[in-house]
Amino acid sequence: MNEHESLRKALSWLLEQPQLDQETIAEASRHFDLSPVDEEFLHRYFIEEQQRRADIQSKNTRNDDLDSS
Repeated sequence: MNEHESLRKALSWLLEQPQLDQETIAEASRHFDLSPVDEEFLHRYFIEEQQRRADIQSKNTRNDDLDSS
């Protein structure tokens, strides 16, 4: 298996999951025997990016509320 095949399989599996959280990422890491670096990448990609998007959406919603006042 090439060096990134496990990560690709983990990404594919994660995208099929109904909920993406730290526990789901840890499960994928164990199941696909990912390195700690790969698990950290998945955490940053899914969890931190999700939080960043939520923060932006919240900020935009607050700005929209102020604009309509």
